Amino acid sequence: MATPLQAQQIQSPATKDYQDGITLFDRGLYEEAIDELNQFISDNRRHNLQPSAGFYLVRAKAKVDSANTVAHYETFISKYPQSPFSSKLLFELGQQAEKEEQFDKAITYYDRAIKLGLNNKKASRTYYWMGEAAADNDNNSQARTYFLTLADKYPDSDWAPKALYTRGRLYLSENKYDSSTVAFELLKERYPRDEMTRRIGTALGESYYQQGRYKEAIKAFKNAIPHLDEELETKAVLLIAESYNYLNKFDNASTYYKQYINRTKGTDKVRAAHYGLGWVYHKQEIYHWAAEEFGKAAKGRDELARKGLYYKAVNEKLGSRYREAIESFRTFGDRFEEGLWVEKAYYEWAITAYEIGRYSETIEVLLPLVRSDAELEWKGKVFTLLGEAYFANEEYTRALQAFNEAEKVTDVAPAIKRQAQFQKAWVQYSNQAYKQAQPIFESLNEEYPDSKLGKEALFWSADAYYHLEDYGPARAQFAEFIQRYPEHKLVGPANYSLGWSHFKMGDYQKAIEPFISFKNKYEAPEIALYPYDTDTQLRIGDSYYAISDYENAIKYYQQAIGAEPGGDYAMFQVANSHYRNEQTYEAVTTFRRFLRIYPYSRLREQAQYNIAYIYLNTGNYTQAVEEFQTVINKYPNTSWAARSQYNIGDTYYNAGDYKKAINAYKKVMKKYPRSEYIIEAVNGIQYAQMSSGKADSSSAVLEDFLAEHPQTSMADRLRFRQADNRMQTGDYRGAIKEFQQYLRITNNEELQPDAHFNLANAYEQTNQMDKAVQEYQTIVSDFPNAERLAPSLAALGRIAYDQAKYQESFNYFEQLLNKTSQYRQEALIGMGDAQLAMKNIDKAGKHYQAALNNNQEYAPAKVGMAKVAIQKENYQQAKDLLSLVAESNTTEIGAEAQYLLGEVLQLQKSYQAAVKAYSNVNVLYQAFDKWVAKSLLGKAKCYIQLGQRGEARSALQKLIKDYPDTPQSQEAQRLLDQS
Repeated sequence: MATPLQAQQIQSPATKDYQDGITLFDRGLYEEAIDELNQFISDNRRHNLQPSAGFYLVRAKAKVDSANTVAHYETFISKYPQSPFSSKLLFELGQQAEKEEQFDKAITYYDRAIKLGLNNKKASRTYYWMGEAAADNDNNSQARTYFLTLADKYPDSDWAPKALYTRGRLYLSENKYDSSTVAFELLKERYPRDEMTRRIGTALGESYYQQGRYKEAIKAFKNAIPHLDEELETKAVLLIAESYNYLNKFDNASTYYKQYINRTKGTDKVRAAHYGLGWVYHKQEIYHWAAEEFGKAAKGRDELARKGLYYKAVNEKLGSRYREAIESFRTFGDRFEEGLWVEKAYYEWAITAYEIGRYSETIEVLLPLVRSDAELEWKGKVFTLLGEAYFANEEYTRALQAFNEAEKVTDVAPAIKRQAQFQKAWVQYSNQAYKQAQPIFESLNEEYPDSKLGKEALFWSADAYYHLEDYGPARAQFAEFIQRYPEHKLVGPANYSLGWSHFKMGDYQKAIEPFISFKNKYEAPEIALYPYDTDTQLRIGDSYYAISDYENAIKYYQQAIGAEPGGDYAMFQVANSHYRNEQTYEAVTTFRRFLRIYPYSRLREQAQYNIAYIYLNTGNYTQAVEEFQTVINKYPNTSWAARSQYNIGDTYYNAGDYKKAINAYKKVMKKYPRSEYIIEAVNGIQYAQMSSGKADSSSAVLEDFLAEHPQTSMADRLRFRQADNRMQTGDYRGAIKEFQQYLRITNNEELQPDAHFNLANAYEQTNQMDKAVQEYQTIVSDFPNAERLAPSLAALGRIAYDQAKYQESFNYFEQLLNKTSQYRQEALIGMGDAQLAMKNIDKAGKHYQAALNNNQEYAPAKVGMAKVAIQKENYQQAKDLLSLVAESNTTEIGAEAQYLLGEVLQLQKSYQAAVKAYSNVNVLYQAFDKWVAKSLLGKAKCYIQLGQRGEARSALQKLIKDYPDTPQSQEAQRLLDQS
């Protein structure tokens, strides 16, 4: 018997390493390809595949080490200068240089490729590339030289006529019409039947058109039309129409414009003809037709849209259709706030408004002009009209830029300047720019506390805070206003707003007094269109309701019954108050009375449902079923019907009649198959069967339901939703179990990434970080094209960072950066944070700067640059960056910025200012526990430095009490123990 050969005795073919290397390269495994190709080159010094192997080797090296691509390629080119592979590498280098807009370098590479020796086809193509690169580099003269060289050296090439045509077009783009004509004639002479030659007609016509030689242009276009394709013929038709328009031959112009419209109907190109027709009708003083055509041209946001919309408004005005003209100008103002034609359009808009007595609108229209950074061409006209409008409207101004300009061009008295400041803030407030208006109002009050405007400014400062949902500062300033100016006409609204501020912050007990004070002592402002009395009564009732003082809640709700609007809500809440006060009879009676008095209220379904629910909760199950059935009968097509049917099941379940309960739950599935209660109904069936001692058939019921409603992936989606519901309700451990089960049984790849992602999130919520990481990594490895890939990489980067695995975090964020552009900013910030944690300050700065280059307003990038500045002890730069974020951002990054402001001030030993900055974190960013806790600790340390031990102790105790699970809490306890 023959002895079998061992594997090492079988010799591989000489080219195996070469073929393996190429295969690995094609699969993108460049490092492995380098090993195989190096092995082949080393073992086969004289093999004829050496150049090819070297070619793939340097390309693989370039993929792995892109920073040294040129060096790798040049090594090969110097070794094999005459190889066609060298030309390919030079082409690649040239094309890469073009992408990087290094056009001179690209031309040099292409020229070297030609000198290495190319066949005519490749050489002519390369010359064309050189011409294009020169043109892209704005060197049209050099480009034309390359194009002409191509045509002269390779006249039989397909690229030659294209080069001559492009050469002529370059002359045309520079308005060198004579030279363009000569260039096109050369093309016509050499290639009379070529497709590029047939385009000369439109080019010559355009040349005449651009010179204003419209008759010659029309003739050239008409002669060219029989030889043009459809696209160029359509273009020629438009230019013929335009030429006739310039010659004021309106009938001919209309004919060709309409022909162009028919050709381009349904496309954006048609707008150009409508614009031209608008001018035809305008010149003939048919203004309503002109306005209609200009309006058709005004779609979009480009220059043609600007002009079309402007001339639409002008022609409406010329046709005495002022209302339509104003609306068109308003549309222009909404769409275009800067750029071409804005000054002209806004001025015409303003003067139109002024002419019909709308002075306020005139002012508002002119404000964008006078506050623009652009130099106004009509500055004198604009300010003259603005002054006239202010005078007619009996006010100085309502805008910042206008008054700033006014102060530059004329002397303004201090009282007028004060008025200017107030009006500046007022216009910002009126335009909902509350953040900008508030500090101006506050500074006015501080500078002029006893002046009329100074007093009123405090009220509007508080109200601006209110609109910003900064209810803490709002209520403090409203209370201060009431105390300092008790006789002011705005004390009533201040009480009303103070009540609302307390109410919004959930401090219902404190809300009651100012609401009652407003209700009893003050009348609503004369200009108010809102029923403040009713609203106040309801809010007092709501406040008492919230603190469980139902007797007083009922008292105030009853005062609003009969009001319109609000009476239905008042009676509804009276019933709810009775129920909360365990007065179930009164509650049911009131709900029934509500249904009789307000049969069309938006609360009617819930009122009937509440009646049933009260009976359910009080154990009157028979009556509860009857009332739930009433909901179903009276409101069959509402969500309350499905909800009631589900609650009928719950009623029977509570009554111990599990069979009827199961039937009721099944009825939910039968009658309301699209209801959100399907899953709950299945669960109800399960619980009822378990309670009755029967086998759980809920899964079978669900499958039957799905069989009757065979929507695609319904079973899978219902199971997924059942797990997701657990997640949404905060039952993370239940969600983990459900998602694990889902992943065991599902074959739906579409939802698997979501399931893994939710499972990972649930693990995070239960502090099972290793398992969370495993699930995120599963998404990365098994679902590389899923939408969840990017957020999974981001989560992995974040978790690694939190675990102080900074290099690992950096790697994840770097992978995120390479995988998707959607998370580019988050990836760059993550990379920067990781580098910063590793003390690589400059590298961190580069990543933050890259994010900032992508978006100059990106808050996390500004904060990152600020952290770099802090590390470099450039505290002023850090404060400048952090202030920009803290003043404009209400998210967690804003909280971090505000905290870091305190940290910088603390580092500068400005402890009092640091305390204020830290305090702002708690005031402005209460939702972000991490930064509030850090800020409390920072504030306490500042108090210690200031020698204010009592305040320090108070801050530390609050930290321990409110944030016991934070690292800062442990340090706080240590500091307390030392004190």
